[in-house]
Amino acid sequence: METKYLPEWLSGHEQCRVNGQRCIPAVACMYPPAIDADDILLVDFDRREIKYGALYLVEEVKDGKVQWKGCRRFDLFPSGIQIDMTGEGDWQQFTGHVAAHWRIAGEVREIFKPSLSARG
Repeated sequence: METKYLPEWLSGHEQCRVNGQRCIPAVACMYPPAIDADDILLVDFDRREIKYGALYLVEEVKDGKVQWKGCRRFDLFPSGIQIDMTGEGDWQQFTGHVAAHWRIAGEVREIFKPSLSARG
């Protein structure tokens, strides 16, 4: 996904990083089946590390550039942190290149789904 299509606060620029809890549209955070494009997410942007299993917004930092990666589910296992890369239970160890270059942008606290009447 190109950053020119993302809201300014998701543009990957350090000065645009936000704090606190905010409701955001999920269009740039799709992670089916948990999160669809028309959902609204309540995100805690002060949570920037994995302390327990949850959905987190992530970005990749490489060669001084930040690229938005969307949402992923992380969990803590006896063997360490694992990530569900696809949202379908594809659990992998959070190690290597991904762990070295990805950072947590915030924790998804709640997902609001549109009502049936809003879908038309």
